[in-house]
Formats: sequence, structure tokens, C-alpha cells
Amino acid sequence: MANSETLQHMDSDVTAIDHFLALSVRDRLKNAFVEVHRPGLDDGPPMRSWDTTADYREWCEENLEPWLGYCSPEKVQEALEEIEDRKDSD
Repeated sequence: MANSETLQHMDSDVTAIDHFLALSVRDRLKNAFVEVHRPGLDDGPPMRSWDTTADYREWCEENLEPWLGYCSPEKVQEALEEIEDRKDSD
């Protein structure tokens, strides 16, 4: 059986759902997308092309942050180790 805190949480969820259902489709779409600056991808020319996939992967390794997910697993591991080192030194 649900306790009163759980029921209050459920009530607030229903209220939030009712609020969003009352919005127009235009307002829902306006609020659905969040713009985030992606370093390397949003900088520079709007279109890029490479002759080979290897060229593309090399560019990603050199220009993009690991958290964007376009780099090798080794680079991600290096970034994680760097974060751990910073935590240890604090």
C-alpha cells in the first residue's frame, strides 16, 4: 500500500501532466528541444566532409571532447583517468 508521501508525489506528477497536456502543440514543440553548444561540432563551418572514415575518426579524436561520444574508447578512458586523478589531488 502506498504511503502519503508517495501519493503526494503521484498527485504532483498528475498535475504536471495535466499542465503539459493543456499546452498547445506549438508550445510543446518549443519546450521539447534544448539547444546545447557542442564544442568542435558547432564551431567552424556548418558542413564538413572527409574522404574516408579514417579521416573522419582522426578529426574527431583531435577536435572533439570525449563526453560527446565521437572518440575512441581509449580517449574516453584517458579522460576518465584524468578526472579520477583530479579527484585524488583535491
